[in-house]
Amino acid sequence: MDTPASTDAPSPSRLGRKHRLLLAALSVVPMVLCVADWDIWVLGYVAWIPLLAAIDGTRPRQALFWGWLVGTFTVFWGFFWITELLVKFAGFPVALGAPITFLFASYHGLLWGLAMMVTVWLTARTKLPLWVTAPLSWVAIEATLPNIFPIYMAQGWAAAPTLIQMAELGGVTTVSFVMVATNAALYVLIARLWRERTLDRPAAIAVGVLLVVVPAYGAVRIAQVETTMQAAPHMKVGVVQGNMSIAEMTRPRERDRAFMGEVRKSRELEALGAEVILWGETAYPNSRIFHRQSKHEPPEGHPWRLHQGFSAPLIVGAVTREDVRGANCGSIHKCWNSALLIDSDGTIIDRYDKVYRLVFGEYAPLVDPEWYLQQIPSASHLQQGEGPKALTLGEHRLGAFICYEDILPRYVRQTAKQGVHAFVNLTNDAWFGKTHEPAQHLGLAVFRAVEHRKGMLRSVNTGISTYVDPTGRQVHRTEVTDPDIDGPQEPDGFVADVPMMDPEAKTPYMVTGELFNGLCIFAIVVLGWRSRRDEA
Repeated sequence: MDTPASTDAPSPSRLGRKHRLLLAALSVVPMVLCVADWDIWVLGYVAWIPLLAAIDGTRPRQALFWGWLVGTFTVFWGFFWITELLVKFAGFPVALGAPITFLFASYHGLLWGLAMMVTVWLTARTKLPLWVTAPLSWVAIEATLPNIFPIYMAQGWAAAPTLIQMAELGGVTTVSFVMVATNAALYVLIARLWRERTLDRPAAIAVGVLLVVVPAYGAVRIAQVETTMQAAPHMKVGVVQGNMSIAEMTRPRERDRAFMGEVRKSRELEALGAEVILWGETAYPNSRIFHRQSKHEPPEGHPWRLHQGFSAPLIVGAVTREDVRGANCGSIHKCWNSALLIDSDGTIIDRYDKVYRLVFGEYAPLVDPEWYLQQIPSASHLQQGEGPKALTLGEHRLGAFICYEDILPRYVRQTAKQGVHAFVNLTNDAWFGKTHEPAQHLGLAVFRAVEHRKGMLRSVNTGISTYVDPTGRQVHRTEVTDPDIDGPQEPDGFVADVPMMDPEAKTPYMVTGELFNGLCIFAIVVLGWRSRRDEA
């Protein structure tokens, strides 16, 4: 596996270490700037080119290093908000938070490193063009490398709906495949022109096809989906962004003020035509009210009643407890992170409990939860929900997700298979303040709408709250707030006219799931094995 290899561009230059380091640095910048919330999506067409030049003429282990270096610094820069989270959430100094973030980035840098290693190995073994081997290798690693937070580079095109419509065919990795293939074909074309002043015709054809067919397909599919959206029944959904910080939820006076602000905003949105209203994750800021046996919200006149001056059904994030005495949600007292569907008369008609809890934020593996909660008082130890759930409101079924569940393609697909008209996501990104995390979260969630052709409504406590339509366009979008820095904020929100898409309609991705990823992995194995057999 350590045989020197090059791309299919002839006579690869033997670059020195300093030149390869410079090329690696040149790749980091566009890889970061094409994703949210810089959203310079056009850089997604060229971000890999310097990296491909850096690994040209290297051995697989050398390609592993250069790819890892690019990936590590891309993730460290792009995910530096983890340091800010550790400072705000755990009380760590920056001098401790930054190294932890770098360790996180170092592991996730393996996505780039392993993909480049396999690319060099496969190219040398099969003599296939780089614009075939590179995307195959990238998807194979992107789909299989374990991670805490999914890092799909396809989000570099999340702000360009025309370029992401192929996600309905094989999922978000289909877009990653196209992105890497385009970069690789452009690199081969440029390298041949630079070195020999000749045109690599297959690469030129690949570039032409990718640059024309992908946006053309996107434009056609957007028009077709728009027609389907117009023919579907619609429901007006009011999305409330409470603009309530984590600290405010711990102070009774500010908590009460923020809660009544959400109630007032709900009244405003109902007056604008909202037929159902959506609040964010734990936007109901009292964990002592709802227990697992609750059938109704508090009665008329109770200060914690939700329906005060409005009657629209409400989907609200709340902590639900097993202990009816209202004990705190530690490791002894069982609590769930829930989404409650409450009818106009205050009856709780459905509930979804979060399944994918945030490690060390909502549960503590491998250590005693009591000890961990003493060390990190802002953390919690919540119970795991039973599985995917569609909230049923009359004739409509809404696939529910809490927090980062909306960026997990396989889990969203499980929910979609239950037959849903649209998706709702309740999120609390207040931990991250005005960092890049809320925009990155949204950039990853956009693909779920395209993969299943269902609208995605996201109520995020401090933003970004959004309505993403079935074409992946962000029709409504609020601003990020940080009340801990800027002081108390008034609630925000909007009313979205949401098509209730046919729950029985299935996209290719809905039917095939991870088949595309499996085919990429299978192709690498078969091509590598056959080439080895031929050599023997």
